[in-house]
Amino acid sequence: MERVGFLTRISDGKEFSLGFGSMRVGRERRADLVIADKTVSRHHADIIYESGRYVLYDHSTNGTWVNGNLVAVAQPLRERDKVKFGKIEFVFSTKSVPKSQAAGLRQVTEPERVSGSSTAIMRGGRGKGRTVRRIKRAGIVLLVLVIAAVVVYFALPEVANSVISRLPQPLQDLLSR
Repeated sequence: MERVGFLTRISDGKEFSLGFGSMRVGRERRADLVIADKTVSRHHADIIYESGRYVLYDHSTNGTWVNGNLVAVAQPLRERDKVKFGKIEFVFSTKSVPKSQAAGLRQVTEPERVSGSSTAIMRGGRGKGRTVRRIKRAGIVLLVLVIAAVVVYFALPEVANSVISRLPQPLQDLLSR
């Protein structure tokens, strides 16, 4: 007998076998488990069978929740865990099946890995993906401001000198080099 993982959708009791490889969960058609709901990302998460256990890796913008806790990067799944992708809830379970039947369940090629994966759960918050996007956005805003300052400095030197003269002396010294 082999222990195989399953996700059971709470709304209708439909059961999905996880097999012994990886399962991509998302809204896009090429996902292994397609969830047609706008709160689910195109590539929302992966559930990977590794070292004899199932581990959930979140890739979403709206978050993946396990037992009410936001998954920041990765989370090993345990019996009866409630897993929520966007607004859609499932229950994780394992069942013993004969080895002959287990061999016929989903066998997927080597899973896509998330670099720097580690197990981390946050209570509340919005997850790693959203934080990374905000940092990138802040960097782009800073770059635009720097470019605008350079343009003003060279195109309108009298305006630039007026602004520089109002700055604290250490900044004036730095800019006048």
